[in-house]
Amino acid sequence: MKKILLSLLFIAQILYAQIGIGQDMEGVRVPTANTLSQGYFFISGSYEAISDGHALAMNGYTIDDGSDITPLDKNTPSSGGSLTLGFGATDNLELSLMLPLYYEGTIDGTELDGFGAGDLYAGIKYSYPIPGVPVNLAFVSALTLPTGAKSIGFRPRHQWFIYDNRNSYAYTAGKWGLFIEGIVSVNIFDYVYWNSYAGYFHVLNAKNYTVVWGSGFEIFPKKMVSGVLEMTAETSLFRDNPVKELMNDVFRVTPAVKIHLPDMLNLMLGMDVGFDFVRKANLDNSIEVNRRYEDKTLKYNIRGTPEFAMVLAVTKTLDFSRKDADNDGVIDRHDLCPNTELGVAVNSRGCPVDNDQDGVLNIFDNCPETPRGVTVDYFGCPVDNDGDGVPDYLDQCQATPKGTAVDSTGCMRDSDGDGVDDNHDKCPNSLSRDKVDEDGCPLDDDHDGVLNDRDECPHTPRGYSVDLRGCPLDFDHDGVPNDIDMCPNSVEGETVDEDGCPADNDRDGVADSRDKCLDTPRGFPVDENGCPRDHDEDGVPDALDKCPNSPAHAPVDSVGCPIDSDNDEVYDYMDKCPGTFPNVIVGRDGCPLNSKNNLNSIAALVKFKNNSETLLNSSYTALNDVIYLMRKFVFDLEILCSTPAGEEVSNLQAQAIADYLIEKGIDKKRIHAQGFGAKLPQGEEFKNWNRSGVRLIPIMYAEEEQK
Repeated sequence: MKKILLSLLFIAQILYAQIGIGQDMEGVRVPTANTLSQGYFFISGSYEAISDGHALAMNGYTIDDGSDITPLDKNTPSSGGSLTLGFGATDNLELSLMLPLYYEGTIDGTELDGFGAGDLYAGIKYSYPIPGVPVNLAFVSALTLPTGAKSIGFRPRHQWFIYDNRNSYAYTAGKWGLFIEGIVSVNIFDYVYWNSYAGYFHVLNAKNYTVVWGSGFEIFPKKMVSGVLEMTAETSLFRDNPVKELMNDVFRVTPAVKIHLPDMLNLMLGMDVGFDFVRKANLDNSIEVNRRYEDKTLKYNIRGTPEFAMVLAVTKTLDFSRKDADNDGVIDRHDLCPNTELGVAVNSRGCPVDNDQDGVLNIFDNCPETPRGVTVDYFGCPVDNDGDGVPDYLDQCQATPKGTAVDSTGCMRDSDGDGVDDNHDKCPNSLSRDKVDEDGCPLDDDHDGVLNDRDECPHTPRGYSVDLRGCPLDFDHDGVPNDIDMCPNSVEGETVDEDGCPADNDRDGVADSRDKCLDTPRGFPVDENGCPRDHDEDGVPDALDKCPNSPAHAPVDSVGCPIDSDNDEVYDYMDKCPGTFPNVIVGRDGCPLNSKNNLNSIAALVKFKNNSETLLNSSYTALNDVIYLMRKFVFDLEILCSTPAGEEVSNLQAQAIADYLIEKGIDKKRIHAQGFGAKLPQGEEFKNWNRSGVRLIPIMYAEEEQK
C-alpha cells in the first residue's frame, strides 16, 4: 500500500492508454472529436490502481508443466498511468504523444516487480465540424512503438498485448502497432456532451487484432463540477471462441466527477467497474496468459477487467497560439480588443487608437462614434457652426440665428405655424391664420375682429356680435349679450338671470331687484317686498305659525306660540317670576304664592354689613330657604352680587353666599358665584329680577339631565 501511495505522489497522472486528454468535451476514457485550437499545447497525467483482491492473477501461477501452483499475495499492487502531450497544429488537426508508465508489486518466486515504461503512442487527429448542427466527426491514426519494458511486469495491461498463442508481456506488445479510430461528439444545448468512438488496433507481423469501442456522457459540462458516465471495451478478433472472448475481454463502466478550474486546468476522479462485478469470478470467466521468465514459462489466469479500479486525472492547456483574428498586428491572446475593424490603428494591447478615425484619440474624444468623414472639433464631436445642436453634416439650415428652436434637420421649429420659433413664442398655441406680434401672440386674441390694442373685452367668446370696442352687444344693458339674451327688452338696471330675464331666485313672484328677502322658502306667502308674511309680528312666518295671533313682541317658540319656560302655565311675556320650580302654585303674574319658593324674593332678603363681605344674621334665614330649595329641586344656582364698594367686594360677597351654601352640604359644582361691581347686568332678560344687591338665578336642567 505504501508503494501505491508513493507512486501516486510521484507520477501525479491520470489514467493510461485510452484515457482522454481533458479538453472541453473530453471524457475519462472516451475521447472527443474536438481538436485543440491552433497553437494550444496540452499536457495531462493519469493514475490507476486496482483494488479487487485479484490484481495480478486469480489463482497464482504454475511453471511449465503446471505441477506446482505458486500463490500470490492478494494485496500486491498493480498500477499504471501515463503522460500525454498534445498540440494544435491547426484548428482541425491535432498531434499527440503518450507514454504509459506501469508499476508491479512483488511477485513471489520472480524478479518481475518494479516501474517500467509502456509502448510510446504517436497519433494524429483530424476533426470535421458538421455545418449547422452541434456535431463533430474525427478520424485518428496512430502508431505504437515497442518501447515498453519486457523483462518486468506480470499483468498484461491491454488486450493486444496477448497473442493468439496466449504468450504475452505485461508492459508492451513487443512489436509495432497500428491504430485507427473514428469519433462522434454531440453538444446537446451545453447541458450534455455525448462522445462515442470505435477503433481498430493491429500488432504488426502478428495475428493480434483488437477492436476498441465505447460511449459516454458528460452532464452540465459548463458548470464548475460536472458528472461523467462511460462504457468502454477492448475486444479481441479472430479467436477460437468469439463469444467467450467478448465476455471475458476488457469491458467496464466508469462513473466520474470532473472539476473545471480557472486557466484551463481540469481534475477528474472516477472508478472503473468491471464486468465481473455482476457475475461470479471463476476460471471460466478469465483469460489464460503465458509469460516467459528467464528460461521458464509462467502460466496463470487474469481477469479481462478488474472488478474495481480507482482512476485520477490532472490536465492543463496552455495557449501558444499566434492567431490574429482581426489582423491588427496583436495576437489574439494579447489582444484586449479582438474585433477591431480592418485597417484601424491600435495600441500594444490591440485596441484602436481612434475608433471613429476622426483624428482625435479615443482618450480625448467626447464623441467616439462620429461617422467617418465628418468634420469634428477639438473634442472629436461633429462641428455645429450655428450652435443649434444639430451637427453641420445633418443641418439643412446652417445659418439659423442663435437661440432659435430647431427640428431634427436644424431648421426653425414653429409648432403653431405663426412664423415665430418655439423658443421665442410666448403664445405657442395660436392659430396659424392669426396675425401675431414679434412674441408670437395673436394681435386679436378673441378673434372678434377688433385688435387687442383697441379691444376692451379681449376674452369675448367666439361668434358673439361685438361693438367697435370689441365688447358683446347688449341692447337692454342687462349684462347678457344679445346673442344669448332670452329677454332682450329687460328694464335697465333690473337684475336678470343667465338668460337675461328678470331674476327671481327664490321664485316667490317678486323680482330679485325688489325682493328684500331673497331666500324665501318655496310656497311661503310673501308681501310686496318678497318677505314671508307675519301678521302677529312674532318672527315666525304665517306659513309656519301655529299661533298666528300671538301678542306683539311676546317670546314664542319655533312654531310661533308663546313660551312658558318654567311650565307654570303663565306665558313668559306675562310671567314676572321666570324660573319657578316645578309644581309650585303661582299667581296670575307667575310668581309663587309662597315667597319661600321664589328665589327673587329670597334674594331681596340677603344683606351685608355696611357694603362689606360680611352677611347680616337675618340673611342666613333667607339662605336656609335657598338650601331647602336646592335640596328639593335639581338646579344649579348662579349668584350675582353688586355693591357701591366695587368689584372686589362684590366678588367677596358672592363667594360668601356660595361658601355658606357649600358649608351646608350643597355641591360646589352646582354653584356659580360672580361679582359685578356697583351694578348688576341689566337687559330685557333681567327685567323681572333684582336690579341691585343680590340676584339668585336658577339654572334648570333638561329633563334628561334630571333623570
